[in-house]
Amino acid sequence: MNFEYPMALWLMPIIPPIVGMFLWLAWRRDKDMMKRFGETPLFGKFSEFMPAGRFVVSALMVTAGLVFLITAIARPVREQGWTEFPHGKIDVIAMVDVSRSMAVPDYEKALKGSEYPDGRRLDIARHTIMHDIIPSLNYNKLGVVTYAGKANPLAFLTDDMLAMRWVLKDGITMGSAPGEGSNMVEAFDLALRMFELDSAPDHKKIVVLFTDGGNDADIASLHQIMNELEKRDIELMIVGCGKPIPSPIPIKLLSKGDQNRFSDMENYEHEGQVVTSKLDENSLLIMRNRGGARYVRMVNPGDFQIGRLISGVEVTKKKGKEELFPYFLMTAFALLLAAILVPRSSKSRKAKKTAAGKK
Repeated sequence: MNFEYPMALWLMPIIPPIVGMFLWLAWRRDKDMMKRFGETPLFGKFSEFMPAGRFVVSALMVTAGLVFLITAIARPVREQGWTEFPHGKIDVIAMVDVSRSMAVPDYEKALKGSEYPDGRRLDIARHTIMHDIIPSLNYNKLGVVTYAGKANPLAFLTDDMLAMRWVLKDGITMGSAPGEGSNMVEAFDLALRMFELDSAPDHKKIVVLFTDGGNDADIASLHQIMNELEKRDIELMIVGCGKPIPSPIPIKLLSKGDQNRFSDMENYEHEGQVVTSKLDENSLLIMRNRGGARYVRMVNPGDFQIGRLISGVEVTKKKGKEELFPYFLMTAFALLLAAILVPRSSKSRKAKKTAAGKK
């Protein structure tokens, strides 16, 4: 038997002095009370006093109860069999553009009847994360970065996919990152910092970028990011969202703030001109060639599948442990309760007292 918190056992030596002190105080209290009533020979034969033996038994029960209680606090465990702990060795960060251009409903027909019926470019990214990436993880980790003018760490790396689904269900929205435009470089910088914080050195690292190609950052800085990804052996997968046909951006599909701000417009305008947006595939292909990335253009749900890349699951075997503290805790409470319920005198002695009173 071993203990999870053996330091608690250092409390054992103080138990006898504490019990002895309370035993002495109880004895003094009984003596003081008897003095208040008068002379013991006069009222003693009509009173009940706890015999010394029962007093000692009660003290021993309290001592044993405290010993078992401290042992329970130390959390005794017993090795029992082996337990398997599956764990992945792949960490994925999904980077999602949430700028205004991602509100174009290029996938309205493709996503009809799904949980994302608006069919925006952002919706195809959300659908892919929820229905392809998360189900494919198998004990691997996922983190999410949304970006517009600035980057936002929406979810740090975790293998708790139940919590991740809850966060992403309402978290990946238009306007979920601050600022104007699409600062892709800042998003990459944030993703790299997240890997540094939560990804083990021996884990495979993948960045999945969901974008329509919009980027307001400096091209030279973007090339530096590609070099840094290659240097750190981080794989980049680019998912092109949208159609190569210019389309207006409906105000009703933007964030709530933009809907209130541009409530008098049907489509987003800048300086009186309707702004159109299309998939800038050329810039994404340049990124692919520059950084040795993979590129997939989303036409229909399911075009992008990451499952074959996220399949490395290892199993670690560790010695199993059986927790014993509940047994010690129940024994401690039973002993302390028994010490409280110990009668002051036996039935035979009570009968003798009663008979003496009648005479």
